[in-house]
Amino acid sequence: MSNSLLITLAILAVLIIAGLAFYAGKLLFQLKQQNLKVKEHLAQQVEAQIKKDKDLVFSIQTIAKAVCQQQCDVGEAAIRLSVLLSHLSNAMTEDYPKQYPSLHNLNEKIKHLAILEARKKLDKKERMRQDYIRVQAEAEYQELVTDEAERLSDFKLA
Repeated sequence: MSNSLLITLAILAVLIIAGLAFYAGKLLFQLKQQNLKVKEHLAQQVEAQIKKDKDLVFSIQTIAKAVCQQQCDVGEAAIRLSVLLSHLSNAMTEDYPKQYPSLHNLNEKIKHLAILEARKKLDKKERMRQDYIRVQAEAEYQELVTDEAERLSDFKLA
């Protein structure tokens, strides 16, 4: 083989290697940018979850205090508090139904009863029947739910 052919092949090989190195560098840069965006997104999600949890804790404390001050029916509080507790970020690890059994038991007994517009659409007899069920359940759990509300009035996220 002639020297000029070897030089041409060597130059071509260097150009190919340089092109591949440039492409690899570009891909590495894109990967770093993508990883940075993922980290930023995760940080935003964590921040949003912390804010959501703070808002939920504030709502839990407010409703619990309202029950203790007899400004809120225990039935309504049971429904609201059960839902709020289930939306906390640690709801899967903390077993809130076991920690606050009366609250959750009352919720289970009355959550199927009609409210708002659905209640207005009921005939008088059915509305009275549901009111009776609600009043009986609230009377049965009044003291127990109030005790649990007292504990929840100082609720802190674990």
